[in-house]
Amino acid sequence: MNDKQRSGSEPLALFGGTFDPVHYGHLRCADEAREMLRLETLYLLPAGTPVHRRKPGASARQRLDMLRLALNEFPQLDIDEREIRRQGPSFMVDTLQELRTEFPQRPLLLLVGQDAVNLLHTWSRWQQLLELTHLVIVTRPGASAKYRDDVRTQIESRTATDLQQLSASEAGSVYHLAVTAIDVSATSIKRIIGTGRSPGPMLPAAVLDYIGDNGLYVRSNER
Repeated sequence: MNDKQRSGSEPLALFGGTFDPVHYGHLRCADEAREMLRLETLYLLPAGTPVHRRKPGASARQRLDMLRLALNEFPQLDIDEREIRRQGPSFMVDTLQELRTEFPQRPLLLLVGQDAVNLLHTWSRWQQLLELTHLVIVTRPGASAKYRDDVRTQIESRTATDLQQLSASEAGSVYHLAVTAIDVSATSIKRIIGTGRSPGPMLPAAVLDYIGDNGLYVRSNER
């Protein structure tokens, strides 16, 4: 946690992901969400050892390096490195408990895509999440909610329609945020690189150069 994070008073917003590699789908979605939530800064939270995904193709250090390069184009996005520096599996509830201890009275916003929320019941101690943070469900055109019944009950009973509700309390609300769809994914980028082609405009040039310089994803097993 850096000094800027510690000294702020606005809601602390986190956008988690593996970022393997980071691309414009992540970056533009995060920056658009930041603007819509009226935040000065939004923090990308790279996972160290993801629990629900296969092992990343790039190391933790390489994924962090690529994020740092990418954010040169997005100065109002920043990085929270706590998960990527943590030993062992990354559980979001542990991260939120750590943040809540550091900031007992500051609103926390966890931004999660609709597809991930559909699997919320598989997250470790998912029932505790809304005791620690507000949940901002990031939706794109065509995305549909497919919740387990107990998850649906939690979401429907806590849904907020006014953005101000996210600043009025530290945690406990669910807010739906519709963002522009961008047709790019880390899986498609790795497939393209694995066939010897360039993904070009899908990600920042500095990130593409880093991938080439480090020989990343050239033998991707993505299918």
